Order: sequence, then C-alpha cells, then structure tokens
Amino acid sequence: MAIYQGVIVTPMEDDHMMDMMTVIALLAVVIIGLPHGAMDGAVAISMGYGQSIWRMASFLAIYIGIAIMVVGVWLWLPPYSLFAFLLLSIWHFGRGDSLSYLPPLPRYIQTISHGGLVVLGISQCDKPMADQVFQWLVFGDTAMLWVWIDVATWIWIPVAAIYICLGLMDNRLYGRIAEWLVLAVMVYTLPALVAFAVYFCLIHTIRHMYRVMMMLRHMLAPRMAVGLTMLFTLASWAGGALVYMALLPSQGAMPASMMVVFIGLAALTVPHSLLIDSLFRPRFEYDAQEQNTSHNPIEGRHV
Repeated sequence: MAIYQGVIVTPMEDDHMMDMMTVIALLAVVIIGLPHGAMDGAVAISMGYGQSIWRMASFLAIYIGIAIMVVGVWLWLPPYSLFAFLLLSIWHFGRGDSLSYLPPLPRYIQTISHGGLVVLGISQCDKPMADQVFQWLVFGDTAMLWVWIDVATWIWIPVAAIYICLGLMDNRLYGRIAEWLVLAVMVYTLPALVAFAVYFCLIHTIRHMYRVMMMLRHMLAPRMAVGLTMLFTLASWAGGALVYMALLPSQGAMPASMMVVFIGLAALTVPHSLLIDSLFRPRFEYDAQEQNTSHNPIEGRHV
C-alpha cells in the first residue's frame, strides 16, 4: 500500500497511479521538452547554413544521418549505447546549467555535478523504475550496465562534494547551488521519470530556449525562428508516432513508448549536442551573457 495526500491506496490503485504519472511524464517530455531541440533548424540558419538550399540540405542530411547512425549502433550494441547516452546527457545537461563566466576547472566541476545529479542521481534514487526502463531500452539484462553506472556514481560523488565546497566559498555560485539542492530533494523524493520530466521540461528546456532566443534575436526574425521550431517539432512527432505504431503490436504500449521517447532522444541528442555544445554555444555564449537580462532567475548572472 501507499499513501497519497493522506489517502491509503491499494497496490492496484498504486500501480494505476504510477502508470498515469509515467504517461504524463512521457507526454511532458515529448510535448514540452522536445521543441527545445527542434530549435536546431533556426540555430543552423543563424550560423549560415540557410544561405542556400544546398547548405541547408547538407545540414539536414548530416543531422538526420547522425540520428539514424545512433539508432543503428543502439540496435547493434544496446548496453554500450545506453551508457554512452547517459554520459553524453551528463555533459549536455551539465553544460547547459553551467555558468559561462566561470574559469574552466570550476565550470567543469559544475557541469559534472549538475549533469550527474540529473542522470546518475535519478537512476540511483529510484532503481526499480530506472532498471525497468533500462531493460526495455537494452532489450534485456542490465547487470553490466549498473556496474558502469555505479562506477560513474562513485566518481561523481566527490566531484559533487567539491562543488558544494566551492559554492560555499564563491558567492557567484549561490544561485546554482540552491538550484542543485532543490533538484537533489526532487530527485530523491519523486519517481524517476517524473523527476526527469520536471527537470527536462521546466529547467533544461526553458533555460535552453531562453538562451537561444537571446542569441538569435539579432540574427533571425522571431516569426521565422518559431516557424522553423514548429516545423522540426511536428516532423519529430510524426516520425515518433510512426515508429510507435510499428512497435506497438510486438512490444506493447509502455515498452514501445519508452523505446520511442528515449532511443529517439538519444538519436536526436547526439547531433543536437554536437551543434549546440561544440559549435553554437562556444561561439555565442559570451555575447549572450553580455546581452543577458540581469533579472532572469533561470539564467543567473554574475554581479
């Protein structure tokens, strides 16, 4: 039995409630979170790929080609691919949460601390749910995967401890440390998929979209940026729906949903991370920081 808001529910009701929470979490990831990656079309145009049809077609071919390659490697080596995706997610989430004006070493520590909390913390704090999802994603046993996750967690813990110590000594980190502690409580108390959805939709997505819009506002008309984002979003939804319908008869609703959402996220995250973390952000983040509004509570600013 479990207790929700003072009401005792039976195991069957508990399972139903968890199923509903899982469905809502997945829908939030797809409907709210996915469009932040769909801004990559607008980002590409701002970087000059829209100067001709050939350049834009080349960008799309490379982007889609990388995504297809990720799916192919995943089907060939599922456990290795999932662990690589988790490591990439640590870097991508953490880099998005890090403060660009920090020196390189403190920023690396902040990156690993924030990204590790989201990826490793969620996995470790709700192992039953995480393991069920991982089994669906690797199509079987996850014993070796958990060995790798445990090793990564033991590496992450001292880095996070150093980060907390740095935060106590550097007032520039107070805002992010407070955010990290709130996230830690959320990760510990919420079911894994719910915690991930809250972070992905309300922190990572909003922060990323705000930053990108600030960077693009002098390079691309807002209407074009929004239109491209919607176009890429609808294309992603349509592709995901087709794959889901193909998997549904053989896998069932929940496994098919997990495969489409998370293997799909992996396929899109690799080209997205290459574009944003390797090309776009290093080129524009300094200017964006200078133009940033000092009152934005999500972005944070050195004062």
